[in-house]
Amino acid sequence: MDDNFVVKRILELCEKKHMSQYELAKQAGMTQSSISTIISRGSMPRISTLEQICKGFGITLAQFFTVDGSCPDLSDEQLKAMDMWESLSGKEKIALERFVGILKDMR
Repeated sequence: MDDNFVVKRILELCEKKHMSQYELAKQAGMTQSSISTIISRGSMPRISTLEQICKGFGITLAQFFTVDGSCPDLSDEQLKAMDMWESLSGKEKIALERFVGILKDMR
């Protein structure tokens, strides 16, 4: 795998998730210049940096390197939930997280 795969994948995921590099950096807890440097230099980031980027996208490292768009190691039920999650707006995701938190507290 060449270093360009990582850059192409970051750009692909930014487009798919309608995120700017600035938004990705913010979600990943990184500076925009760090993301920009990875992309402009076409360099392979350290694993810890790549994990932060994945966190920003809300995916795992395995999902990052899965090029067919599948979610490895998920059951059909989990895949269905993921599909529903992906269709929600940011506000809807926050509301759902709060709702699930309330359900967990009721146990």
